[in-house]
Amino acid sequence: MKQYFSVFSTTVFALALMFSSCDKSSTSNSGVSQPPASGQWKVAYFFDKSDETSDFSGFTFEFKDGGVLVAAKGTQTWTGTWSDNCDNSANKFCIGFSGSLPGGLDEITEDWQVIEIKDNFMHFEHVSGGDGHTEVLHFEK
Repeated sequence: MKQYFSVFSTTVFALALMFSSCDKSSTSNSGVSQPPASGQWKVAYFFDKSDETSDFSGFTFEFKDGGVLVAAKGTQTWTGTWSDNCDNSANKFCIGFSGSLPGGLDEITEDWQVIEIKDNFMHFEHVSGGDGHTEVLHFEK
């Protein structure tokens, strides 16, 4: 009986150690956590080789629960996605839109490096894989 208890205890300890040391990044993770502060956001600054902020004139963005991102301009809306922790190698914030898009929305469909996120301001940067230039995106409420 004593030997059975010893083997059982050792097995339980080994399993506990194995599961507690698993790399959490290897588990299935949608990358979606708490959305940025609720309400409407606007692109305050967008730079991609030149200042292209005007491409977002009239647009509002809402980051909703479950990774839903809604862009609106006038009576038109486009639904996309957002997620954070979407890249295991860095602190990233991913924005995705697909389909036929107005100017600008396809430009911000990227995995953005998080520089700063506050309740009324978000600063992201992305280094282009093509020529290595840095794109800058600021959202403000």
